[in-house]
Amino acid sequence: MNLEFVKNKVTQSGLKFTHQRMVIYNALYNAEEHPTAELVFDQIKLANPTVSLGTVYKTLDSFVQAGIIQKFMDQNGLMRFDAIVEAHSHLYCMESHEIRDYRNVELEKLLNEFIQSHPVAGFQVDEISVVFKGFKKPEIFN
Repeated sequence: MNLEFVKNKVTQSGLKFTHQRMVIYNALYNAEEHPTAELVFDQIKLANPTVSLGTVYKTLDSFVQAGIIQKFMDQNGLMRFDAIVEAHSHLYCMESHEIRDYRNVELEKLLNEFIQSHPVAGFQVDEISVVFKGFKKPEIFN
């Protein structure tokens, strides 16, 4: 991801582009899993000692309000953040509690077709997200 991408993402949402917002969004966007605010803070604090944990919380909340990230509560009651706002699914490791994105166009198409042909009475489905729970397979070294 480059600086222009982050700048456009932030400014198009109506927020002012600042160094703190750039660093925080970049850390979230490049995270392998969906981090908590504390994990984002841990990721940036050495290179950005003037950014406080409070600033990370406020910035993430402003990103959520602006619609450029989403937040959700995991099974342990921790608030997690995701830079992908389009509908997508997740892989949840029940041992490490890691949450990773899982995108599969074929699955999303099947789910959307299913909901269209089997509407939920009294409810409009706007997006579908599936969570696959299981365990990460150990790395295999050759």
